[in-house]
Amino acid sequence: MEKFCVYGKLMAQEGKVQELTAYMQEVVKEMQNLDTCFCYILGEKADEPNSIYIYEVWESEQAHNDSLNLEVFQNLIAKARPIIAGMENLHKLTIFDGKASF
Repeated sequence: MEKFCVYGKLMAQEGKVQELTAYMQEVVKEMQNLDTCFCYILGEKADEPNSIYIYEVWESEQAHNDSLNLEVFQNLIAKARPIIAGMENLHKLTIFDGKASF
């Protein structure tokens, strides 16, 4: 069965990437409670010290969209918004096979 994947990045205000990372780690904890979220990975790139990359795999695009409206997610975004300098959706993919475990 195909899954929906989105890959993007958040850019923090200068000097705020650790604070933004902490907010995003709260999001990761909440995503563990959603059966429709199969993978929610945070990463960094050495030459972009103010950026956080996010890789998500969902049951469907609708499941992803629904998650954006959850109160807990909205509250975290509201707290993080003042330190977010920008966002990019790099890719949307259809996942047809794979494995992820941590």
